[in-house]
Amino acid sequence: IIPGMLTKDGKLEAAFGVMGGFMQPQGHVQVLMNMIEYGMNPQDALDAPRICLSNSATNAHTVGSWATGVVMAAEEGIDEDTVAELRSQGHEVTMVRGYDREVFGRGQIIRKQENGVLVAGSDQRADGCAMGW
Repeated sequence: IIPGMLTKDGKLEAAFGVMGGFMQPQGHVQVLMNMIEYGMNPQDALDAPRICLSNSATNAHTVGSWATGVVMAAEEGIDEDTVAELRSQGHEVTMVRGYDREVFGRGQIIRKQENGVLVAGSDQRADGCAMGW
């Protein structure tokens, strides 16, 4: 597990993590980008469709190796025009749907808003939930 922390002006803003082996660092970047660049709340950031770059021929969702090129798994919800454009540029893209989406990791986030309220999210790809008291 690779836990992450987001700081702003030297203060802790969020604790988060995306479990999933090879997907962990990729998931961290995608979730952070969703919150920072696109202004998503933690739950929306986790629910957004993801991509996963892989070279493993042993994973059910990919075909390929470093010798033949990197395979991109794209989760259902990624715009079909985007996938078509990537393929037209020579990228190998495999669409992943249903239960096979577990390849995109499972994440949780707790974020402190400027007003001090804690907001959390838990990945829809797993069986967790965010709760407060």
